[in-house]
Amino acid sequence: MQTLDRIKDLAIKELSLDPGKIDANAPLADLGVDSLTFIEFMFKVEDEFGVKVSDEDLRSIKCLADLERHIAASLQATGKA
Repeated sequence: MQTLDRIKDLAIKELSLDPGKIDANAPLADLGVDSLTFIEFMFKVEDEFGVKVSDEDLRSIKCLADLERHIAASLQATGKA
């Protein structure tokens, strides 16, 4: 399964998002994700993918596609990609 598909599946499960309405490039706020929920979701992402998301990274992740790029870069940097 591709990284973005795994992120979407996790978002559907953890954020109760409608699978038909998920746009990877849509701002998370437009999907109804508030800041606290976003941080909780990031903990799930860290566990799922074995990556760390720093406070600085959090500020640059605005959509699921941004998150996918961050995960890919983190996995590549650690040799897990």
